[in-house]
Amino acid sequence: MFISENPYAAPQADLKTPSTGASTFFIVAPRKLVLMVLLSQGFYTFYWLYKHWSAYRAATGARVLPIVRAFFSIFFLYALVMKIKQALDLKDPAYRWWPRCFVLGWIICAFLPFTYVWFVSSLTALKVGLCFAIAQVAMSVQIQHAVNHLENDSTGQANHRLTWANGIWICIGVSFWVIAISSALGLGAFVVEQ
Repeated sequence: MFISENPYAAPQADLKTPSTGASTFFIVAPRKLVLMVLLSQGFYTFYWLYKHWSAYRAATGARVLPIVRAFFSIFFLYALVMKIKQALDLKDPAYRWWPRCFVLGWIICAFLPFTYVWFVSSLTALKVGLCFAIAQVAMSVQIQHAVNHLENDSTGQANHRLTWANGIWICIGVSFWVIAISSALGLGAFVVEQ
């Protein structure tokens, strides 16, 4: 049994060994995020938001339903980004980013494709929709940069490799892209007629 020299002294922590606690939010490399969202035709966005809420629930014990919050992301993205902002303000108040602007832009890019799709040709809708998707991914990357900075992994090294599951989602997304492009170009009717 070890007896301290001063029984009234506060216990001293070993500051040389880093804590290996779970992260509060989902870490992913920005390049992987861009690749997965664009090639999976946005399906990865649902998984990305689900993993953020799931990690938050595991780290804080908050009573949230990650699958519901990911599915209704339009309504819950602001809450998620504000939680990221609060944690980042405590850790590094000097970190500069515009969370409210990113959330507002993300939501606008998610809603706008549903407003014009009936008024323009399918090819124009595809082009404009792709532009909005790229803008939405850019805002998602800015949010992810803040998360990675918060979790002390600015490059996302903890999650930078593509897995076989990522490959499956890319195949599904690319097949949807092929269908959307062929439909927009009118190639689907040409194949059916022959």
